[in-house]
Amino acid sequence: MNKKKPNIYLQRLNSFSKEVEYKYNCISLFSGGGGLDLGAHFAGFKTLLVSDIIPSYTDTIKANLPHVSVYNDDAMDLTAEKIRCLAKIKGDVDLIIAGPPCQAFSIMGKRQSLDDPRGRLTIKYFELVSGLRPKTFLFENVPGLMTVNHGEDFSNLLEFIESETGYRLYRTKLNASDFGIPQERERIFIVGFRPDISCESFSFPTSATGPLHNQLPDKMPSKFALESVEGLPNQVIRVHTEAVRKRFEAVPQGGRDRGSYSDRLRPDMPSGTVMIGSSAGGARPFIHPYEPRALTVRETARLQSFPDWYEFSGSRTEQYRQVGNAVPPLLAYEILSAIKNVLEEQNVS
Repeated sequence: MNKKKPNIYLQRLNSFSKEVEYKYNCISLFSGGGGLDLGAHFAGFKTLLVSDIIPSYTDTIKANLPHVSVYNDDAMDLTAEKIRCLAKIKGDVDLIIAGPPCQAFSIMGKRQSLDDPRGRLTIKYFELVSGLRPKTFLFENVPGLMTVNHGEDFSNLLEFIESETGYRLYRTKLNASDFGIPQERERIFIVGFRPDISCESFSFPTSATGPLHNQLPDKMPSKFALESVEGLPNQVIRVHTEAVRKRFEAVPQGGRDRGSYSDRLRPDMPSGTVMIGSSAGGARPFIHPYEPRALTVRETARLQSFPDWYEFSGSRTEQYRQVGNAVPPLLAYEILSAIKNVLEEQNVS
């Protein structure tokens, strides 16, 4: 009898603890459902303030990381002084993290870039970085930011960041599937260090570290994210009509449903990029590879590398949106661990 192999992905995913020892502080802007915040948590950064205009998103982070303070008003009204007051921080800010709304740059959006009000939120973020002068910052966005307007906007943005902050910048594009995450998801990251921080040793990670990293396959199959989900938070199976079920049944693994434009997972491969699910339109959750139904919020969160103890608040549509907009926490952990290593070197005599 063949003995079933242990699920190395779930072992790794749930070995990241809710309880960690914090070494540094963090401010989070445009926080969404907390993917960056959770990665910061795992890396030893204590988020003092989360900011998002949608209350259910910050409700999620507060429920999972109870120590955070919350700001739900318009980010354009934030100032460095207000952030310090809300976060109750008087000394140095160690880190600021953000993934401003990406629709202005995404291939899924209209690509109006910095002329879009959501694009201007990116400018606001770096103005706040300039005002707060953290030791370091992390910025995340979609790869389309590098190519919109033939790359001119990205070049202008980098010039603006340098002139506004004076920070030393590092930038790259990373794919979540290279870090033991069962999802093909490319995103760009910009890291900046304050001029007085010695950061010559910094480099972006290229593969997974942390628990069980040396046991991971080259590419994590999506099926590993779908096992043992019964009874977990956010594991609510959507009830489809019989017509939809029959349509889904006819879609082969790796194929696309013509009615919903949803892709059916190939269980032996990472999923495609997890995107927003909404009853009002736009991208939908993937179709389960073995069952004629959409993935649940929990299954989608698994593809994004959220551990099972992390529970999402709000309506089901809001939950899907939080998951779909998030930076995979284990990818964020890798980048922020590299940043933490630089900060720790500052304390070595």
